[in-house]
Amino acid sequence: YPALEAWMRANRVSIKRLTAMWAERGENEVCNSTMQSYLYGLYEPRLSLCRWLVELTGIPFEELFKEK
Repeated sequence: YPALEAWMRANRVSIKRLTAMWAERGENEVCNSTMQSYLYGLYEPRLSLCRWLVELTGIPFEELFKEK
């Protein structure tokens, strides 16, 4: 997801940090490798994670999860 990757780069948020931020919300834990698989489109992320990423980044869903 290029828009999410660009946001993470611009905000200096690593996959490890993103995973920690998700856990800080009290959500079910996701390991770094699973988060990476979600972000690179290898697995479909849960709807709750998608909603949170939209809220976190401020990027509309359609743009955030648009593939290359």
